[in-house]
Amino acid sequence: MQLRYALLLTFAALGCRDGADEITGIDAAAARADGRVFIQRERLGNPLVSEVMIVKAHHHAHNTGTPSTDAAEFTDDLTSFITGTAGRSPAYASAIAGALLPDVLVTYPKRDGTPVFWLSWVFNGFGGRSLSDDVVDIGLGALFGNLLGNNDGVTPGLTTDNVDANDKVFSTSFPYLAPGN
Repeated sequence: MQLRYALLLTFAALGCRDGADEITGIDAAAARADGRVFIQRERLGNPLVSEVMIVKAHHHAHNTGTPSTDAAEFTDDLTSFITGTAGRSPAYASAIAGALLPDVLVTYPKRDGTPVFWLSWVFNGFGGRSLSDDVVDIGLGALFGNLLGNNDGVTPGLTTDNVDANDKVFSTSFPYLAPGN
């Protein structure tokens, strides 16, 4: 239980923004036909990528950027985290960074049953995820554990957030998320 709260506090602190509350840049704004303009404040594909592995000073660039530039802009952040914080080899860090960038989560509920789930597209699987996949535990298992078969430098105590399932049943029709209270 204490680990869950520590992780939540860490994620919350890492997600806080510095400076002014305004976001500038043409890429961050999208105009609609009715003239309203929406400004992208946060881009959250994989929470472990955007909130943990990308250096805080680069969050604004990530949030206002596009997935097409993720590999060029954030590979160094990910490989530094994986080699430094997670203690994994540079080759393993490069493979994981290649799997996690661009920072998007593809939904493909009819994927094969490989244990790497949404990372499986890198390893000749169908990739994608279903809503019930525990992407945080899968990501932690890949970063700190041996989920992908690499036993060098594992830290088994960091392979789960101890949140095992959603507290509400998902809908069988779009938008699939469980209704809120």
